[in-house]
Amino acid sequence: MVSTPFGVFIASALIIIGVFAAVALSTRRPAPVDYGKANRLRLGAFGVLGAVLVFFLVLTLPHLPYNADAETPGHVVHAVGKQYAWSLTEQSGPTIETWDKDFSPTVTVRAGAPVEFRVTTLDVNHGFSLYAPDGHLVAQAQAMPGYVNRLRVTFERPGTYTVLCLEFCGMSHHRMRGVVEVR
Repeated sequence: MVSTPFGVFIASALIIIGVFAAVALSTRRPAPVDYGKANRLRLGAFGVLGAVLVFFLVLTLPHLPYNADAETPGHVVHAVGKQYAWSLTEQSGPTIETWDKDFSPTVTVRAGAPVEFRVTTLDVNHGFSLYAPDGHLVAQAQAMPGYVNRLRVTFERPGTYTVLCLEFCGMSHHRMRGVVEVR
């Protein structure tokens, strides 16, 4: 059984090969060019391409990650990065001045309930990534100074999820970890 994306790829590849073959065969003998006909053909091809793109846009729009009318989940976790640690807190995250007092590398959330991670950083860019207990990447977002990215995740299974940095941020980048306990 052929999957739909693979089938679309094969059909598209065959159409492209057919067009190239037709153009190659048509240039064997010199012929006068009817520019009006050529422009109508180009316009028609552009229209067909536009229709195909709109068709795929309509097919994929319902699969966006968030509903437009989605409300903020009841559980918000502030994920603040700073070389070389993640602070995960339910209240507003630490600042440079309060880092030692407000820092927390672990947060607990409920399984099956949506959680919004508000991801930012105090120094350089970091890559915020959540890994399932089996090591598979669950979600990721970019952490940037002065900007808050919102990442919504629903953890289906309880366990210990690891937060790692996905963007090289310095010599101890590999030690930048946090923990999300899902109960």
